[in-house]
Amino acid sequence: MGFNPFLVALIGGLGVGSLYVVFALGMNLLIGVMRVINFTHGYLMLLGSYLTYFLWEWYGLNPLLSLLIVMPVLFAIGVLFHFIMVQPVLKRPYFEDTTLLLTFAGLLIMDNIFVKLWTDNQRQVPTSYFNTSLLITTPWGDAVVSQGVVIGAVLAGAATLGLGLFLRYTWTGRAMRAASQDLLAARLLGIPATRLYAISFGLSSLLAGIAGVVVAMEFLFYPEFGFDYLLKAFGVIMMGGMGSLVGTIAGGLTLGVAESLTAWIYNGQYGIWSAGAAYVAILVALAVRAMLGRSR
Repeated sequence: MGFNPFLVALIGGLGVGSLYVVFALGMNLLIGVMRVINFTHGYLMLLGSYLTYFLWEWYGLNPLLSLLIVMPVLFAIGVLFHFIMVQPVLKRPYFEDTTLLLTFAGLLIMDNIFVKLWTDNQRQVPTSYFNTSLLITTPWGDAVVSQGVVIGAVLAGAATLGLGLFLRYTWTGRAMRAASQDLLAARLLGIPATRLYAISFGLSSLLAGIAGVVVAMEFLFYPEFGFDYLLKAFGVIMMGGMGSLVGTIAGGLTLGVAESLTAWIYNGQYGIWSAGAAYVAILVALAVRAMLGRSR
């Protein structure tokens, strides 16, 4: 049938949406298990991007191999953040509000540190496979997409699948699910809340680090990039529901496709129009959920 630009935009949107999914999953994991909104999540992702970039610049390390370093480092940083920002206030009344303020302060601190250390210069890891195109043939036409986008989507999909399997089949994952449903009952059953919270924070940061590696391969990033993605994660979570794995997947893919199709309609003016389309998609999703809620 020939080249189909709509199909190109759709596949590209699914690729970007998969990145939104794995990034928002980390944030939603904390909300589900701990009822904590972590404002530093976007900058933890950005830390993964910078770590990937400097491993490539200094040692020539392939960004896919840098995952072997980025993942444990971000997990350890997440656990450290838990003991610095969350553990000291866990037993206080309304600790969720306190951690909200603490993580917001952490956001401001990290933003200033990143600007001070690395300025506002845009960076990207130039990979050969990112500039290699793949031809995808379907009954609806042909599409040419970047191999790097496909690799990023596969990586994000593997991370999402891995999290789902972890939550379903491991003792720690089942404990997290139990805590998200009824924390008091989980504690009465002997689930160690402190250790569970630390692991949850670590996994959340690990997922942010994976997203950061994908960002370093696909986009030009800079310190304020972390805040932009934080807003997108909020949108995905609002669309899919707090603490919902399936809802986060649906919300992230919807947001990515909405942005990509809008950019295609307006001749590639991604920055000008796609952000507006994202917020319209969020408002529509919230309106639909509100109507469905009232109908019950």
